[in-house]
Parts: sequence; C-alpha cells; structure tokens
Amino acid sequence: MHRSTAFRAVITMLALFLFSTGCLEKVPLNVTNGLENYDIQYVYISRGSDAVWGTNHLPGTDVLEPGRVAEVMVQPGVYDLQVMDEDGDTYTLNDIRIGTSGFNWTVTLEDIDSKNANTSSSLTHAGQCPVAITNTLKSGHVNGVWISPSGSDEWGDNHLNGEILYTGDSYTAFVQADTYDIYVQDESSESYTRWSILVERAGYNWNVAPDDIDGDDS
Repeated sequence: MHRSTAFRAVITMLALFLFSTGCLEKVPLNVTNGLENYDIQYVYISRGSDAVWGTNHLPGTDVLEPGRVAEVMVQPGVYDLQVMDEDGDTYTLNDIRIGTSGFNWTVTLEDIDSKNANTSSSLTHAGQCPVAITNTLKSGHVNGVWISPSGSDEWGDNHLNGEILYTGDSYTAFVQADTYDIYVQDESSESYTRWSILVERAGYNWNVAPDDIDGDDS
C-alpha cells in the first residue's frame, strides 16, 4: 500500500520558512529566449534547498518564442533555474543569488546542458519524459501530486511541495522512461489514481476530471 505524505507537515514547514525569512519584497527574474530558432516551453525556478522544481512558470499552453521575455516575481535568495526547449533540451543555472535588483538570464545555445553533466541539482523528477497534470475539476484545487514507479511500496514526496493547482493550472514533472503510478489529491482529500502508466519520451498528459475520482464507477 502506498503511503502519502502529511500535508500538515508541509504547511508547518512553509510557515517556519516565512517566519524565518520575513516578508521580503519580490523582485523580477527575467528569462529571455536567445535560442535563435527554438521556442522555450518550460521555465522552472527552485530554491536551492528544494527537492522539486515545482510548476512551469509559462502559463497554460504559452511558449516563449525567440526574443520574448518571461518575467517571474521572486523573493531575493539563492535559486536554481532551468528551461526546456521544444526539442526537450534543457538549460540550467545552479545556485544563482538573486539580490534586491532582480536577475536577468538570456538563454543561449551555449547554455545547453551536457548530457553527461549533473545539471539536475539532485531534484527528484530529473529525466527527459514529461508527465503533465492539469486540474480540470471545475471547483476545488489540487494540493498533492505523487508519481511513483509501479511496484514501489511508497509514493515518495509530494511533487507540489506546498504549491496549489487551481482549476486550469498544470504541473509538469520530468521522469525517466518507465511505468508509473500517479496519485492526485484535492482539497477535500479525495483521491484520483492512475496505475501502470507507461511514460516514454513523448510523455504523458492527464487532465484530472471529476469522473477520475477513486471508487467512481460512472
């Protein structure tokens, strides 16, 4: 039987973090697509101490075309940054200190990650196969997403790591090609599970809908 993580513990950790850092004013982090002929499809920003990248900061189906800039407001601190282009190639900056004036990154082809380099900052979803989870529950939000290799006895960590997927929001994890079980939990602790999903390079998309609720035979 899989075991989910305690949502209360996540809230407690978040509260302690906010207490220790204070209410810092957010600053702009600008990511510019300087990849010439390639669109950027994913922009991830993670604190250096985080275990997962978190959500894609490009909203919905938006892409960052060459020359365009994506602005994300963040609190000053140390971050890892990663973008992925339309071919699935990644570009990563680790341990970037963002001060009160913000930070600008123009992503160029020279920034492409080496296939043999350790560019994932030990993040748990490292891989080239995207698993996209979209909340289409119409009402209510998703507060937990777990992705575990089929046959494992544990779900592992909540990929949202305290974030919330409101209706229409998406989260994308990147995993190695394999067969996975996927577990989603909403704000009412209702669960939605898909078993033995084969995830290959093309990835897997799941629009979590009311009919997907566990135990619903309709």
